[in-house]
Amino acid sequence: MEKKINKIIFETLPVPQAVRKFVVPSLLSTLIFIIYSLADTFFVGLIGDPNQLAGLTVAFPFFQVLNAFGSLFGVGSNSVISRSLGEKRYECVSRASALSFWSGVLFMVFACITLHLFQRPLLLAAGASVNTYDYAAGYLRWTFVYGGIPSVLSITMCNLLRAEGHAKQGSIGLILGGLLNCVLDPIFIFTFQLEIVGAAIATMLSNCFSLFYFLVVYLRIRQTSYISLCPFGHRFEWSLLKEILLVGLPSCWLTILGSTGCLFQTFLYSKHSDIAVAAWGVVNRISFVSIYSTHGVAQGVMPLIGYNFGAKNYSRVRAVNQEAFKIVLMIAFSLLIFSEAFSAGIVRVFINDLETIAVGSVLMRYYMLCTPFMSMILTISTLFQAVGKWQYSLVILTIRQFVFNIPLMFLLNSFMGIRGVALGQPTSDFINLFLVIYVYRRYFFFN
Repeated sequence: MEKKINKIIFETLPVPQAVRKFVVPSLLSTLIFIIYSLADTFFVGLIGDPNQLAGLTVAFPFFQVLNAFGSLFGVGSNSVISRSLGEKRYECVSRASALSFWSGVLFMVFACITLHLFQRPLLLAAGASVNTYDYAAGYLRWTFVYGGIPSVLSITMCNLLRAEGHAKQGSIGLILGGLLNCVLDPIFIFTFQLEIVGAAIATMLSNCFSLFYFLVVYLRIRQTSYISLCPFGHRFEWSLLKEILLVGLPSCWLTILGSTGCLFQTFLYSKHSDIAVAAWGVVNRISFVSIYSTHGVAQGVMPLIGYNFGAKNYSRVRAVNQEAFKIVLMIAFSLLIFSEAFSAGIVRVFINDLETIAVGSVLMRYYMLCTPFMSMILTISTLFQAVGKWQYSLVILTIRQFVFNIPLMFLLNSFMGIRGVALGQPTSDFINLFLVIYVYRRYFFFN
């Protein structure tokens, strides 16, 4: 059967329509992923125990590393595949897809074993206390050690499908997994009385279901698709794997840096109280609305940008970039206004503890000031990845976290306490945005 791709949407459809074709499904799946990430916090908060919420907060940065590994293989192969389609190098598409999938499997086997061996010192270093360690360890055991492989492979498969234009199918898999998690959370937490461990089991099962869905989709389209998951049908190419990893590295590094920043913030809050850690956990999850929405837009347009860059249609790439900027800024400012106006009410939704609400509302009003700056930085970083300029993205993200955010966080904490910790991110992103815009204007390929 003849293999084919929809060239109209990539090449000739008006840019606003083409962007919507990719971004709307991506945002829908992102919306579910936001609900997915908030679900555990919401249902664990309903238990009414700040220690369990604090344990979830300590464990969550390690769980987020799974997204980093999924991006390493998924975003990297997405960029390579979409550019190869634009250049009509279809055999490279098959090799890249198979290589990214099975490399992800092997890598995650090693990662899961490593976390299992070093879980205790890592959690204690991250701020787990005698009151919160067992909760954090139980959550990580099910979500990472047992559920890490399906979590990473589902993200990888979603990116493989999107790269070839199957944005709808890619989004449905994440949506179904997110909805299932919301259904299973209360069942395992309250009906089976497993509390935070129940939330972890629900998350693991939901990721398994998403992966199963993606594999079924692949089996249905494989006769007309250039994507391949055959582990033995292609020779191993280190140069191709290197390209996939290097292009995916900034997205992976972004999540790892975000988790690192979150770990330092959790550590600093733990020096104040477990209540501050629990409050920060709620604020951190709300900030994911902006982060995931930005990822949804930026990763949604990646295939469009990569394809047209490969086809040397640079004017269309410029137009796609501009549409992406408009969408992420609209989302960012809407979220900023909402979180500033209703901070206490938002925290109360997650936990009805007066002390946690009081602390959380203060942290939210300070921390969420970073939203518009962060959205632009993350979008520009992803645009560099889409055209293979991973070096710019990597440098931008590293400077953002290690040069600005973490040092400012410690500095402001010494002067302002927990308010200073919360102000570290918006202050660093405001400063870093000027650097990012300069790099974008000075070095981006179409300047």
